[in-house]
Amino acid sequence: MSTNRLKTRILRTAGLGAAAALALSGLAAPAHSSPDDGLIPPLKDVYSDYFKVGNIYSGEGTYAEDSPNWAQVERHYNIMTAENIMKPDQLLPNANINTATGEWTFNFGPADYFVDESRERGIDVHGHVLVWHSQSPSKIYGLESADPRAQAKANMERYIKEVLTHFKGRIVSWDVVNEAFVDGLDTFDPATQNWEDFLRGNPSDYSYSGWYDAYTTDMDEAAGERPGDFIYDAFVFARRYGPEAKLEYNDFNVFQSEGKAKAILAMATELNERYAAEYPEDERQLIEGIGLQSHNYINQTPAFACSDLTRLPKLVDEDAAEWQPGACSDHASVERSLQLITEAGFTASVSELDLQVWEAWNAEPQGDRGQYYDLDDPDAADLFHKEGFTYWVGKIDNRMELEAIQAQRFAEYFAVYKKYSQDLDRVTFWGLTDALNWRRNHNPQLFNADFSQKLAAPAVADPEGLLGVKKPITDASGLFDAIDEAEALGLQGKQYTGKSIGALRAIIGRATATAQSGQTQAEINAAHEEVVEAAAGLELK
Repeated sequence: MSTNRLKTRILRTAGLGAAAALALSGLAAPAHSSPDDGLIPPLKDVYSDYFKVGNIYSGEGTYAEDSPNWAQVERHYNIMTAENIMKPDQLLPNANINTATGEWTFNFGPADYFVDESRERGIDVHGHVLVWHSQSPSKIYGLESADPRAQAKANMERYIKEVLTHFKGRIVSWDVVNEAFVDGLDTFDPATQNWEDFLRGNPSDYSYSGWYDAYTTDMDEAAGERPGDFIYDAFVFARRYGPEAKLEYNDFNVFQSEGKAKAILAMATELNERYAAEYPEDERQLIEGIGLQSHNYINQTPAFACSDLTRLPKLVDEDAAEWQPGACSDHASVERSLQLITEAGFTASVSELDLQVWEAWNAEPQGDRGQYYDLDDPDAADLFHKEGFTYWVGKIDNRMELEAIQAQRFAEYFAVYKKYSQDLDRVTFWGLTDALNWRRNHNPQLFNADFSQKLAAPAVADPEGLLGVKKPITDASGLFDAIDEAEALGLQGKQYTGKSIGALRAIIGRATATAQSGQTQAEINAAHEEVVEAAAGLELK
């Protein structure tokens, strides 16, 4: 039996249906690909009208000439994030902080190479990360000083100033604060609960944060000091020393829409209001974007909100089990969290995308340090469970079926990303291949160890093809907003000339037709720009 015929049979067994099976069985010639090379088209081109597509830089080997690593980066990505070398303990190792003399010695060499090489090769850089409880030099928290809170704040400002000044003009956006909240939060009510009660390191949390510890030591609540001030201070310092960069808050499990996502948004909204009151001269929001890390599981993290909320109702199956095509949730899903983020006035970034196949983090059958296998490796066909982790038993018969289920979920994710692309800056994969991923034995990426394409690759390159959607999935929300704003200007001829009003009305008519007719995203974007320009060009009488 041929590989494609075998994969088609497996796809059907996985419950994806004949259409999806046939769509994925054409792995050698996915839609939009040139038929002579068998490769998916460059993802940065596929999504050029939607958002940037990125990956991680893991060392000089990532950019090594004539390597499969660089070939993949060059082909697919237009923004890169350093996996480790721009984290605080890499730029400023603990041993390089002399508390006796106050001298700090930064190690910018590897990060400078990455940033400069990226820019030289026409690739943007996202900065990761300034303030984090992990992978940070312990001395920076100032816990041994007489006043840890004051020392931590001073150290934070010094660090952010040094880093942002050093990289000034070379980084397009920064994760200013990373993972400040507890690991998981199923529900949160901003009307009755305080987001600061759910910060990492709080008395009820099992984990530790040096920043939380320092800022709560001898905290003067009567004077208005609060545990979450370290987040606010970090963003204020980042705006002060890096005003050219977009500032984002980044965290995992943001798919917990009714819990962690709402707590994060309560924090960001409150701190933005505080900043607006304290710095009225700055018209920008302090926290501008929310990063959804998205180290997700194919069975635990549905793409869609359900039919009462989703923008993609034809793709939703409310009766589907959590791992099956069309699974949805209003309580915890990618789409519902994106809705909450954009409705709150923020943009989003998918900052560290993995779609892991095992439930849960330590459930990979061979163990996290065990031998790696591609999902379609015939020698590992029966390796899909172990003692204590039997989620897939009774659902699949062959490990290769997980590759099909994963591809379906990737297609659903990118359908959602496209539908919310007006408020989505980038989608960054967290690894070039499964084997080069921090959770390699969860097989979470688009490519096998030898850089060959998994079923997920054409699913991402052409989600409509796998999902059976005939027209391109587009996001016209920004265009509709622009039309509403233009019409709200009062186009009755009392304030503006009839000629300019007539021109704007004609453009609005064409734009409305474009938005309603299922045109391409490029055409929608062009119509959006035309409406905005015409509204700005209204002539006063």
